[in-house]
Amino acid sequence: MMGRRRAALDAIADTFVPGCVERGVTEAFVRLFVTRLSAGERRRLDALLALFAARGFHRLPRARRERVLLAWGDSRVAVRRTAFEGLRRGLLVLSWSLPGAPWDELGYPGPLGVDPDAPAKPLAPIAAAGELRLDCEVCVIGSGAGGGTAAAVLASAGLDVVVLEAGGYFGPPDFDGAELAGLQRLYLDGGGTATDDQGVGILAGACLGGGTVVNYTTSFRLPDAVRSEWGGPFTSEVFSRSLDAVCARLGVNTDHNRLSTREAKVVLGLERLGWHVGRMPRDVVGCDQGRVCGYCGYGCRLGAKQSADRTWLVDAAAHGARIVVGARVERIFPGPVVEAGAVTVRAQKVVVACGAIHTPALLRRSGLGNRWVGRNLHLHPVAGALGFFDEEIRPWEGTLQAIHSDEFADLDGGHGFRYETTAAHPSLAAAFLPWRGSGEHEELMRGLRNAVPLGVLLRDRDAGEVRGGRPVVRYRLSAYDAAHLERGLEGAVEVLRAAGARRVVTSRGPRAPIVHSFHQLGTARMGGSPELSACDWEGALWDAPDVVVCDGSTFPTASGVNPMVTISAVAHMNALALAARV
Repeated sequence: MMGRRRAALDAIADTFVPGCVERGVTEAFVRLFVTRLSAGERRRLDALLALFAARGFHRLPRARRERVLLAWGDSRVAVRRTAFEGLRRGLLVLSWSLPGAPWDELGYPGPLGVDPDAPAKPLAPIAAAGELRLDCEVCVIGSGAGGGTAAAVLASAGLDVVVLEAGGYFGPPDFDGAELAGLQRLYLDGGGTATDDQGVGILAGACLGGGTVVNYTTSFRLPDAVRSEWGGPFTSEVFSRSLDAVCARLGVNTDHNRLSTREAKVVLGLERLGWHVGRMPRDVVGCDQGRVCGYCGYGCRLGAKQSADRTWLVDAAAHGARIVVGARVERIFPGPVVEAGAVTVRAQKVVVACGAIHTPALLRRSGLGNRWVGRNLHLHPVAGALGFFDEEIRPWEGTLQAIHSDEFADLDGGHGFRYETTAAHPSLAAAFLPWRGSGEHEELMRGLRNAVPLGVLLRDRDAGEVRGGRPVVRYRLSAYDAAHLERGLEGAVEVLRAAGARRVVTSRGPRAPIVHSFHQLGTARMGGSPELSACDWEGALWDAPDVVVCDGSTFPTASGVNPMVTISAVAHMNALALAARV
């Protein structure tokens, strides 16, 4: 990107955060985000920047440039809002996560650095380098909560298992707590994935261990009411036993719930309002619940988090499973034969566990599945509020998530929202906060050390879809779900005000709330007939029973709670059924 278009991009970045261009933000934006765009997306970005350049945007005074960007963010024209949101999120995240960001002005200490005493990585996977031909009984595609669990169950049953993972292998010796490095190494598309209109930013794990490596350790069992709603095996003792087995292997407990300063404020607000407060179940052993814990979304340096790379995949490897990293699967051919670049695996059965975005995309590329593949996408949209207090909070420290509130979990037929706390680092805060001018943005960021975040996690009733073999995510918050989310934001303000916040800012944008998704579900749903589902009650595709889905794609609807334990339990149950068939 050169010439006038680069000048326009520099001017846009400098309008969002003055001085960020000199720190290399636009260069990083091109290198890390633009290069990941499809050819069509790059053409649209080039056209946008050409338009800004033609109108002399880079020659305008700052106040005029701010008015132009705000007008795009509030435009009735959807493509303008999409452009604004994509640029806002990407440039702000980089402005506050690149080395050299003015962290000292926020009181933020920056990355922790690598711990020389960090526990070793327990696995020795095969790196996909050069031509590789493997034969096995079951090929598992994906290594997270679903794929890792399935691999362990199948290998423990005596089957010959190969696990293919598109991402790399990272563990405690690699985790330095840096936001940008964590996003690039551990998250899908470096944390840059979003819906096609940029209305929902999507965060998903993309490394060996998948989402379990970046999960905030939250380990809810599927609520009984949702089990009854889903029916089928979910009401059975078989599923109960799988839930029990998963919780036991992950060491799920409520003994690591020491309140951070930010969470103590939330508890105070909830109790003053007389609202529910619950202890968060967590999959940790020996968690310090202190300074290090707040960085755990970028990898647990202590090895306390019982992620798949430290549990299920270790079990699988101990029973002979071969694990290959850097192997992005392109297609499943009849046979079945799995092709991942130069890696080819010939198997009797295939388990697909690529997550609710890439599982339907892989099935579509392979010509597998019925009309339900890709449909029924639920995102558990998350918005939030930030309360500013007089005393120092340091919201990036302390237990990631120690408490939650189910006060409004059932507003209507089991649909509603939950309040959850979390650590807040600069780029995450910048992504959630609305931008209404560089001065206000700088003021909010400088106040981060005194801020308490409170998230609103919505159980969405209405769904979107994943289209195509190169996935495009389409999702629009329905009026029904938007009303629940708005009630959640109103309540979050009440909680923080009751706790003593002098100012509360929510993630409401000009026309819609700024929303992110940490859970993607439902795009290959299980059910009792092909007219209503993509898979049968054991996860097998109706048109290709040798292919079994074992991830969050199988959910009939949104679970309403953080889904990791449920995903693992579904994979455990489906893998047991598959092992019996093989």
